[in-house]
Parts: sequence; C-alpha cells; structure tokens
Amino acid sequence: MPWVNQPRPRYTMPEPKLVRYPTTAPPCGPAQLRVSRGRTGAATGNLLQELVFTNTGTKPCLLRGYPSITAETPAGERRVLHPRLGTFFGRLVPSDLLPAGHVFLDFGTSACGCRCEGGQGVRYRNLVFTLPQGGELDGGRVWLTNGCFLDMSAFGLPERLSQPQPEPGTPGTLRASVRLPDIVRAGATLQYVVTLTNPTPMTVPLSPCPSYAEALFSESRGVQRSYALNCDWLRALLPHDHVEYEMKLDVPPETWSGPAKFGWSLNTPTGPFAGGLLQIAGG
Repeated sequence: MPWVNQPRPRYTMPEPKLVRYPTTAPPCGPAQLRVSRGRTGAATGNLLQELVFTNTGTKPCLLRGYPSITAETPAGERRVLHPRLGTFFGRLVPSDLLPAGHVFLDFGTSACGCRCEGGQGVRYRNLVFTLPQGGELDGGRVWLTNGCFLDMSAFGLPERLSQPQPEPGTPGTLRASVRLPDIVRAGATLQYVVTLTNPTPMTVPLSPCPSYAEALFSESRGVQRSYALNCDWLRALLPHDHVEYEMKLDVPPETWSGPAKFGWSLNTPTGPFAGGLLQIAGG
C-alpha cells in the first residue's frame, strides 16, 4: 500500500484503571497477625525496607491505615518513631487478608546512610506496632534502619492496574513488524515498510480508518508524527492474511547523528507495536 500524507492528532494512550482488592472483612486483631521481614531494594539513593504482616487466624480480616510504632535504640531506650507518610517506592492499597494471606508495610530511608543526608543513622529493634483499629502487636525479631530519615507507607498490597484487551475483529488484534534501512541521513526522508498481519480467524475491518504513530529518538532528542493509514485500497484484512504499507518520516536536518531507536504503533490501547534500531548520519 502506498503512503498517504494525511496527518492526524497525536494519540494519547488512555490511563489504566485501578483494580481494587476486596476490603469487606472485619479489622484484624493483634492475635491474628505475625510480622516478618520482606524484600529490600534500592533506587536513586532510596532504600526499601519491607515488613510482611501475615494472617495466622482462621478467618479473613482487614488491616489498613498507618500504625503507630515504638522501638528500642541501640542504647536500649524505647522511642516513638515518627516516619513521614508515603515512600519513594509507591503506594500500597488496602486488601483483605485471607487465612495465611499477607499485606505489606513499606519503609524508605537513605540507601547510602548518613553519607548522603548528614547526621547519624540508627538501627531500631524490638518494634511494637499499635494498629489503626486498636491493639498492640509485638514485631518479634524484625528491625528497621533509619538512615537519617524514615518514610512509611500504609498497610496494603501494590496497586493492580487493568490491562486493556482488544475486542475480537478490531485493529488491536493485528500484529505489526517493521523493515528499516540501516542508515538515514539527517534532513532526509526515512522510508521503511510496515507489515500488518491478522493472526485471528476473524476479518478485521479497517473502517473507521485507524491512525498510527511513528517516532525516532535517542537519549536526548526525538521526533514523533501521527498519520492515517492508507485505507483507500484495502478496507479489511482477511483471517491469517497480511499487507505491507510504505511509510515515510521526515528526519529534521538539525537532528543528532549516531544510533537511534524507532517505534511504530497503531493508535489503539493495545497497539500493535513494532520497532527497531538504525543509524543517523549527519546532514
């Protein structure tokens, strides 16, 4: 199919929707819970310390909100901790705990200790948690490090986001591949070929005519365009058939030289998506 010069507005991918966990169980009591250390992780100077709260009872319960915490310093002094609410590592959302189920309580601190923040870090032991619904829970042998600051999440599980699924017989069910040249000159036109394949047993109508996005970018610069697909000659893609489209993208003369990434997609929440690498030569 020959390329057609029919620009379209830039496509914005719809935001994924939050899938909520069940939260109908009665509050957890301290006698139903056990605390243990979870995973750790580090990113951009932040250290994750995760605690796991497990339901050891025989019935579901709900643990939500923020606990109050006291802990012992290395000198044996019991102290109330005052962590900031919210961590670098994202939000946790409430969820019922089934028997043997768990939720997390995340803490964040400095990944490089007081070398980053100044002052002196502290390791706290013998933690005691006062639950938001009431009652005290002994933290057992878990411990926390305060690397000159301490952040805390609410009780919960990581957010779940819905993943869009294409409707049968729609362009989102197609597959795409791209055939690129090895090199293109700045200020020239990148000419390439996109192949759309219908792997399904259903005919996919191309009406209304879908648009597509194409992008060429490096770590510091990029160019992106959106055009309508050529639907003048082909109005539907039959089951297990494929079609090749001629494509063009003008590369600005002031663009960079060197390796670049290329991306192509139909403008639907599920694509299809394709891409590759090529070199840009100076103009």
